[in-house]
Amino acid sequence: MAAINATLVMQGLRTGKNYIVDVYAPDAVATLFTFNPAGNAVATSNASYRVPEDVLLKDIVAVGGPTATSFTWTKDGAVIAGGVCRWANQLAALPQRRDLNIPIPAGSFLGAIQA
Repeated sequence: MAAINATLVMQGLRTGKNYIVDVYAPDAVATLFTFNPAGNAVATSNASYRVPEDVLLKDIVAVGGPTATSFTWTKDGAVIAGGVCRWANQLAALPQRRDLNIPIPAGSFLGAIQA
């Protein structure tokens, strides 16, 4: 496989606004995602995304997966309990993906590391 781009969807709890953030996942285990809310994420994009309001992390979708089979969400550098996702469950080909519904407080730095 190769490095991939994915789309992250979060919903603001106060405003209901959808936040769409592009994600870049390298083609290796033990690597950090990078994030770009203003365009395509690349290897040199930021390794975290600062959440502007209390949100629910709803979905991340990708066309394919990298070599790593899973990843873990982090908040302010710490692993989020229940935040492990498998790439096979987040593929665009699966229209019935379940919402992740992971709450992230305003101002937190959201990140992810592949396993």
